[in-house]
Amino acid sequence: MENFEHAGLGRNPNTGCIVASDEWWAEQNAAMSGCITFRDNLLEHEDQQRIMFDAISVTNETSYVPVGGSDALQIGQSEDAVDAISEDGGTPKVTPTSDKRVQKRPAPISPPEKKKKTFRDQCMKRLVDAYEKKAQSSKQDEVTKMIDQVIEDGAEEGSDEHYYATQLLMKKEYRDMFSTLKTPSGRLGWLRRAWEDKNKN
Repeated sequence: MENFEHAGLGRNPNTGCIVASDEWWAEQNAAMSGCITFRDNLLEHEDQQRIMFDAISVTNETSYVPVGGSDALQIGQSEDAVDAISEDGGTPKVTPTSDKRVQKRPAPISPPEKKKKTFRDQCMKRLVDAYEKKAQSSKQDEVTKMIDQVIEDGAEEGSDEHYYATQLLMKKEYRDMFSTLKTPSGRLGWLRRAWEDKNKN
């Protein structure tokens, strides 16, 4: 890039890599860990970076970063120095500010706008909500049918087997197993053993 001259750097004409002394690389790597990788490797997407950052110029000669608006200041220039501009619109009278503290100005940041929901987003949300509601309803219907089956098999409401069923059949893995059993005694016996196994662990 063109600003290498301002930093006292150059490019190797054969490789295109940055050419600098060992001391410079050691100093830069201490300040920015990992930058030493660019000693032997090219910068990626250099042309695109040049396009993006071309308007920003920070060299030993100037320290100016363009900012939106007409009140942009050069970095390091205090507001007092700007106020010292002569009446005729000439250059500002700069006075040393070593005894004064330069107040930092907040960056002009606009709050991020909330993304408006599109019609597609609204439809997708309604679809997901409807699916969740249907899945919940389907699960409730399945559990109700299985509890009714336990009562038909001889476990009265309030009995141990009925209680085991109300607790175990809330989980899909137990419902899947329960649905494979064919006889009333097999289902009630399985409920007792599944409850005991669950409480052992």
